[in-house]
Amino acid sequence: MKFSGFMNVYLLDDMSWEYQFGDRSLKAATLKDLELLVNLYGLKWNILDDDLARRSREIDKNNVTGFLNVYLKDDYWHYRGSDLKATSLQVLKKKVLANGLEWKETDNDLAYKNWKLDMRRFKK
Repeated sequence: MKFSGFMNVYLLDDMSWEYQFGDRSLKAATLKDLELLVNLYGLKWNILDDDLARRSREIDKNNVTGFLNVYLKDDYWHYRGSDLKATSLQVLKKKVLANGLEWKETDNDLAYKNWKLDMRRFKK
């Protein structure tokens, strides 16, 4: 868990975000979704460290893949909420489906771009 620069917000190991308040917490895949949740609960969303918050936004922006629950970390594609990972999106997709989990595109353009870039990595 890493401090994000936002009050009570931490980056978790699965590249999701958590807002902690008291003995409760809110979790979301992106900072934008977490901020929306925090506001819906009437909680405060504040920046404590501008530089860390900027870096957290950059991490968040670069970790959007276009696939539900899929993130890239240390050259591996991971499926959030499981221990599934692979160096190839195609292999990860097979593992996800074999485990009865949902494989879904959340952004067609971004998913297509990541799929093509991933395929190019293995054609070299």
